[in-house]
Amino acid sequence: MPDLGGTAPLVHCVGYAAAVEICLSGRAVGAHEALQRGLASTVVTRDELDGAVADLLDRLLAPPAGAIRETLGLLAATREEPELAGQLRRERAAQHRRLRSLADGSG
Repeated sequence: MPDLGGTAPLVHCVGYAAAVEICLSGRAVGAHEALQRGLASTVVTRDELDGAVADLLDRLLAPPAGAIRETLGLLAATREEPELAGQLRRERAAQHRRLRSLADGSG
């Protein structure tokens, strides 16, 4: 029985039919299938793992904190209101907030 809220993102990523098959069969989803279906963003060997994690961490921490917060908010908002017009409104508002914070020196 699935739990922890994983069913909705799974259906969103792989579609209803594949989510049913994966959940009801209980089969493991391998790394390459997960990559192909959009459940993983990269696949590396065990020997490459530490370097890949360090590289990803460096890239994720490189943008300014305010830009990270705004971007995460924009991405999350698409789940509640996926329409393009609403997203464009949210993006304009986020850009204005970022420009104001950069102009006043708060980051």
